[in-house]
Amino acid sequence: MRISIKITYDTPYAKEIVESIKVDNIDIPKGMTINMLNEKENRILIEVSMEIEDNKNILTLRNTIDEILQNIITLERTITKLSKK
Repeated sequence: MRISIKITYDTPYAKEIVESIKVDNIDIPKGMTINMLNEKENRILIEVSMEIEDNKNILTLRNTIDEILQNIITLERTITKLSKK
């Protein structure tokens, strides 16, 4: 069974965030794909899918999505602070 999760995230820094995070999408777990793009000027579209062979794969998928979202939030906060200087 394959599970896919799609997330949209609106931010004025969509392009910068996608370019920063895409480089981290290497050495991902077997059976997983990550697609991330700047869909519109202020929107990030993320799709993470994984072939689920056992329960551990579901946790891996969840942890990967959590990590991506944490990275997005951290980058957005950092860019916001830097742009105010």
